[in-house]
Amino acid sequence: MNNGKTSIKSYIIIGVVVLLALVAYFYYKGTQAPAQETLGIDAANNDMVGERVFALLGQMNALRIDKEFFMGQAYLTLRDYSVGIPTLPVGRTNPFAPLPGLTIKAK
Repeated sequence: MNNGKTSIKSYIIIGVVVLLALVAYFYYKGTQAPAQETLGIDAANNDMVGERVFALLGQMNALRIDKEFFMGQAYLTLRDYSVGIPTLPVGRTNPFAPLPGLTIKAK
């Protein structure tokens, strides 16, 4: 008699779990958008981005640097106080190779 109650409880628990899994699947499946729509990539957008790139390139080409600045006393008195970064050893050539002197015994 107890076997029948256990069986019904098992079916109810399995049914609830399956139902929750289906609800979660359809909920998350519906919220995902294709990659192109997410990034807003389309033909009109590509044209607008291209125009902006060319406009910025035109602005950069229009810049003129006064070469007299590099001959001025203020520039010539600047000193370089940068610190070099020493090269350090990278490590083992094969990080997955066994360590020397270490043996692993199989059971």
